[in-house]
Amino acid sequence: MRSAIMIGALAVLIGACTATPTVVRHKTMMTPKQIADLGLDCKSLRPIDSNIPRTICASERSWDSYLKITMRATEELLAEGRKHGNR
Repeated sequence: MRSAIMIGALAVLIGACTATPTVVRHKTMMTPKQIADLGLDCKSLRPIDSNIPRTICASERSWDSYLKITMRATEELLAEGRKHGNR
């Protein structure tokens, strides 16, 4: 049971590392209203190597792509873990 939990946690961590939104990272002085007017959706994400969350703004299409990539990477990692079973 313990190893299954560890594999699940590892899957989430690796999935988050491998998938990033398709956005250009740069600081902005825009107001939240200006960001919303551009059609961007902002989310607070915590990088794997930090406890400090970062706000990332991207279009819905970019976020959908990010979620698909993350879910696919997580499923692949979990499938790999299932092949080896609990030892």
